[in-house]
Amino acid sequence: MINTIPLTKAINKKEQTKILKLNSPQKIQAFLDSIPYSSDPIYCCPLRVIKDQKAHCFDGAVFAAAMFFQINYNFLKL
Repeated sequence: MINTIPLTKAINKKEQTKILKLNSPQKIQAFLDSIPYSSDPIYCCPLRVIKDQKAHCFDGAVFAAAMFFQINYNFLKL
């Protein structure tokens, strides 16, 4: 079993409040739609997306998957 720290323990209170509101697929998508597109040539983890408030397509997909995991939402994994 992998030892993981819940995402909410790795961020500050302001970021926690924002993340805890992302409790549905629609709210997660709305959050991703609200942040700027990242033109950085590197991939970012979900924690970095929260802290930097930007993401490109792959970052957004990984972020959404992490948020789905946080809210116990069953989704299709390819």
